[in-house]
Amino acid sequence: MNNLLHNDTYTQQSNLAHYCRTGELLPIKGLTDNRVHHYRRLVYNVIDDTLQSAFPLTLDLLSDEEWNDLVNTFFSSHECKSNSIWQMPFEFYQFVEQSELELKSKYVFLEELLLFEWTEIEVYMMEDKTFPAARINGAWLDDLISFNPEFKLLQLNYPVHLKNPNEISEDDAKEYYVLIFREPNTGKVQFIDLSFFFARLIEKLNGSDETLIDLLTDAEKIFGIGKEILINNTLPFLDELREKQFIVGFRK
Repeated sequence: MNNLLHNDTYTQQSNLAHYCRTGELLPIKGLTDNRVHHYRRLVYNVIDDTLQSAFPLTLDLLSDEEWNDLVNTFFSSHECKSNSIWQMPFEFYQFVEQSELELKSKYVFLEELLLFEWTEIEVYMMEDKTFPAARINGAWLDDLISFNPEFKLLQLNYPVHLKNPNEISEDDAKEYYVLIFREPNTGKVQFIDLSFFFARLIEKLNGSDETLIDLLTDAEKIFGIGKEILINNTLPFLDELREKQFIVGFRK
């Protein structure tokens, strides 16, 4: 028995919820048979509309039959844990990730495409974070750099952030890195393709007490590339990150 509802009420609500999810009709008191299908249609449409809005690239990739089968399988077999409708797409991604689906053999990058699209939502909806106190003027090489804290770094095996999903094949498989962040003034989400070197650079510099010149000195030994070449390639990249509002300045 549910602690908050009378046992009979809980049973009737559970049976209706079961029907809305699966289409299997269990006994429900006072039911009008020729109207109950409207409940499932309305609830299903909310689920489908939410997922279509969250995953437009995936929707475009899959055929109508593939999409409808996938959404129906998720809706009928997965018990959502979150009370927030905007978080349901994450559970959809998890469902695909954890399920053995033929679609994942046909589209080997499907999980990563869903993850990329979900991360855009996650970054857009994340709670506001405290930005570090920063000053505008400073020296790239010697001062500590302050980053926008509202970001995610993804490592991927397929270029779901660079190519139309319909054009991605197994031949595209290699390491990819993408920076996804929220602009502080507009709330707009941006993403930037990164090399392995620049992804590691951001990870190392973010919140650390190491300067850029320290990291480039280490990188010179690790990668066997001259420090001047590293500097000449890195400074324009940092200028771009500052222009795009990912770098907010230099630590005070």
